Amino acid sequence: MTRSSDSIRRVLITAAGTVTAQSLIKALRDDGRVNFIAAGDMDALNATRAFSDAFVVLPAATQPDFATACLEAARRLQIDLLVPLIVESEFLPLDDARERFESIRCRVLLPPRTITERTGDKLNFARYLDDLGVPGPPTTAYSPGMSVKRFPVYLKPRRGSGSVGTTRVDSLASLHEAAHGRSDLIVQEAVDGTEFTVDCFAAEPGRVVAAVPRERIAIKAGVSVKGRTYHHPRIETIVRDVVAASGLRGPANVQGMLREDGSFSIIEMNPRFSGTLALTTAAGINFASLMIDMLEGRDIADFSGRHRAGVVMMRYWSEVFEESDGAMRLGTQLRNL
Repeated sequence: MTRSSDSIRRVLITAAGTVTAQSLIKALRDDGRVNFIAAGDMDALNATRAFSDAFVVLPAATQPDFATACLEAARRLQIDLLVPLIVESEFLPLDDARERFESIRCRVLLPPRTITERTGDKLNFARYLDDLGVPGPPTTAYSPGMSVKRFPVYLKPRRGSGSVGTTRVDSLASLHEAAHGRSDLIVQEAVDGTEFTVDCFAAEPGRVVAAVPRERIAIKAGVSVKGRTYHHPRIETIVRDVVAASGLRGPANVQGMLREDGSFSIIEMNPRFSGTLALTTAAGINFASLMIDMLEGRDIADFSGRHRAGVVMMRYWSEVFEESDGAMRLGTQLRNL
């Protein structure tokens, strides 16, 4: 089997157990150009096995052999593109191994290392927003003797994803109690309002070609389970400017709060596909298509404002079953729509 040096036809996606991986697989299937989708995860008991063309058990990204295991899987499966999804643990070891992947003609969808380090560290990202003059909640490193002028605040791990380890507190005593026995924390002023995520895509550094705002109507374990797309020029402009200034090339999602006074406060930026990419795809902008076009060197139009507003997503449970002989099947669907 031979591979074109330009075409993206065989893809390996990490963190297969996440809703992000599932959303990306759906978007790639909708696009239709990729004809082989492999998925990798540290847990072999994984529903995504039923939806991928190959499944690879990988070590945890915190293990020293993670990048090598990804490289070996990419070589064996003749992968054109590796798409990692966990900024906090996967991006840096894979960035260290870029040249090794290049040697087997496998590209890795990663931002520049400076962007990973900036966005993966909540304190660094808050300082970056300050430098840009972009509104964000006051954020500082936690220390046992600190005082706080205004409550409520969030106590968060300085590095981490979703809402893991995040605690909302209403008093200084509660803050210090929540921080007891923990390290490397930040204190961030709570912002009241409507929570939005904006899915963005930069075709090249400084040129953002899509920004799709969506309200996070309901959230479970840090993932939106109900959402609605909007046209909101103010939010789109603020977020586009931040992503453009970062020098990112590829996907990103930016989370923030829309206050009652109409101002928008950015909380965080993740230089990867979002967990609710499926809603953006349903609203008419396929980021997997943009990714392939970008990597294959195609001209990419500006899709600003071309998504459909008012598209609502409601997620539900479904099952995959594996028989004793290894055969996999979907459970009965509620009904066909």
